[in-house]
Amino acid sequence: MARKKKLFTYEFSDGEQTIASSYKAKCNITGELIPIYHKFLVKLIKKDYKNNFDLFKTTFAKKEAVQKQKEDAGYGEGDPYKLNAYSEYLVASYRACEKVLEDNFNAEAILKTKKEMDFIKNCFLHRFNRDIDVFLKEK
Repeated sequence: MARKKKLFTYEFSDGEQTIASSYKAKCNITGELIPIYHKFLVKLIKKDYKNNFDLFKTTFAKKEAVQKQKEDAGYGEGDPYKLNAYSEYLVASYRACEKVLEDNFNAEAILKTKKEMDFIKNCFLHRFNRDIDVFLKEK
């Protein structure tokens, strides 16, 4: 006869969960099932996922998959112009300015926003050696 898996019950912020001693978590990037020991899983959820089991299930990705995804997006190692959190900030700011231009009809506000976009574009070009418009079209 096959052995029964031992089950453990844990309390998370989104409710009580019963977890097998070796839980199989699905990587949301590769779709691969990764076995995780229940005690390590609970510590991981408490530390990195705000003690929310549903958040863990919807956002879990193994480190290698995240690293590969970053490299594919241009965040490679050894590149003096590699992307980082600052590039993400610049991209988010640039997109916010584009939204302002779409929604605004005030000539003064449009001029101010275009100046801000030029500044962001210049920062991105100098820091990452890339044109932000070309970068956004590639994404």
